Amino acid sequence: MGRMSQGPWTWAEQWAAWQAAVASEPGGLFAQWIVLVAISVVAGLVIFFATALPLHYIYYVRRREDAARWKCQPKRFLPDRLNREAMRLSTVNMTIGGVMSGTFITYVARGGWTRLYFDWSEYGLAYLLLSAALAFFWSDGWAYYIHRASHIRWAYKAYHRIHHRYVATTPWVTVALHPVELAMQVVANYALLFIIPIYAPMFAIMLVYVLVYNIIDHSGVKFTSRIPWQPSSMFHDDHHRHFHCNFGQHLTFWDRVHGTLRRVDRRYGETVFGGRGDGEGDEFVRY
Repeated sequence: MGRMSQGPWTWAEQWAAWQAAVASEPGGLFAQWIVLVAISVVAGLVIFFATALPLHYIYYVRRREDAARWKCQPKRFLPDRLNREAMRLSTVNMTIGGVMSGTFITYVARGGWTRLYFDWSEYGLAYLLLSAALAFFWSDGWAYYIHRASHIRWAYKAYHRIHHRYVATTPWVTVALHPVELAMQVVANYALLFIIPIYAPMFAIMLVYVLVYNIIDHSGVKFTSRIPWQPSSMFHDDHHRHFHCNFGQHLTFWDRVHGTLRRVDRRYGETVFGGRGDGEGDEFVRY
């Protein structure tokens, strides 16, 4: 069947035509930026609340009295005041992240140079899968090093301590941190798009995966994972409980390589900096 003459046939062509029409209008750049930022902010908040709300309701409302069976730290609950504070701060940071993402998308939509591509067949399926693994490894590596740098004594006291007010984590704690930390991770993620060809839908899916699993890992609920590289939620909960260890995001790889994975029979605490605890035990905790 021939292509209809009334207009673009595919959604991608329709989107491109709409972008071109908006961009050609007076004030088109600002209007385009507003629309794309709004879409990015709303999408991020929807994903965040759609994941966090069910976790909060199922465990912290309906099963609160049964905490011994599901909670990582069953005898410790975040005070309501801090929980509300974390929700507000996470909402602010999700909004900031949406503004940054929307600004980047506007740059791409207006022809800005990146290595993004939109036709998966351009480089083939094998490269798409390889680049997906590289993008994930890149994101996780930067998350480790940014996070560990934030645990240097002066950085921790200057800004990262905000996130560690929430020792007993809940889903609302996920991005309850100083905006500078969020900005560093966003910039690190997007930097890869200027280095190697990355399939745009795959990159978007990866960002959603990272966010959803961060919410799960901050939920305070004991979850195991069938995904080989994803440790249980106890891995990150122990970071909040013991402070200066387990800096990784989705992989224990970085902590194992650098010796910052929590070890049995070592003492940890907010004043024990360095990532290796205090003591002589060498056995890593298994997650």
